[in-house]
Amino acid sequence: GQSQFRVIGAATTRSRGVRFGEVDAMQETERAIRTAVQAAQKMANVRVDHVIACLSGARPRSYGLDGSLDMAGGVVTEQDISQVMASCEVPDYGADREVLHAQPVNFALDHRSGLRDPRGQIGNRLACDMHMLTVDTAVIQNLIYCLKRCDLELGGLASSAYVSLSRYASYLETEAGLARA
Repeated sequence: GQSQFRVIGAATTRSRGVRFGEVDAMQETERAIRTAVQAAQKMANVRVDHVIACLSGARPRSYGLDGSLDMAGGVVTEQDISQVMASCEVPDYGADREVLHAQPVNFALDHRSGLRDPRGQIGNRLACDMHMLTVDTAVIQNLIYCLKRCDLELGGLASSAYVSLSRYASYLETEAGLARA
C-alpha cells in the first residue's frame, strides 16, 4: 500500500549545484538543500533528520521482467507472491548501476490477467510481470554523500518521473471514483 503523508512544512529554493538531475557542484547543492530544509523546519517547528529524495537524472534504464509459479490448485498466499516475484529473471544490468524500483505491474492466475492482488484466489499457475528501473550508482552515492554533509539521512529514494506518474494515476482514479486496492 501507499503511505500517507501530512505536509506540515514546505520550502523551495533555487536548484543550485544540480545539472540534468545530478549533483554537479557539491558545495552549491549542499547550500541549496540546507536552505530548503531550514525553511521547512522553521515552518513546521520540527527538526528534519531523514529525507525521501527524488531524482530525475542518473541515466535511468527500464526493464520488463516476468516470472511464473506452479500452484497445483492451491490458494495464493503472500509467500506465493514473494516466490513468483523472485522467479523473475533479472538481466545483467552492470556493476555500476543500482536497482531503484522493482515493482509488480500485473499478476495473472491461470488465464486471468490484469490482477492487482491475487492473494486468496485459487489457481494452478501464478504469473507476474514486473517493472525494474536501474540508475547510475555514482549519482546515488554523490546524492547520499551530499545529504550526509547536510546532517540528513536518506529515508527513501525514488524516480521523480515514477512518483509523478503514480500520483497522477492515483488522482485520475479518485476523479473517476475508483478505489485502489
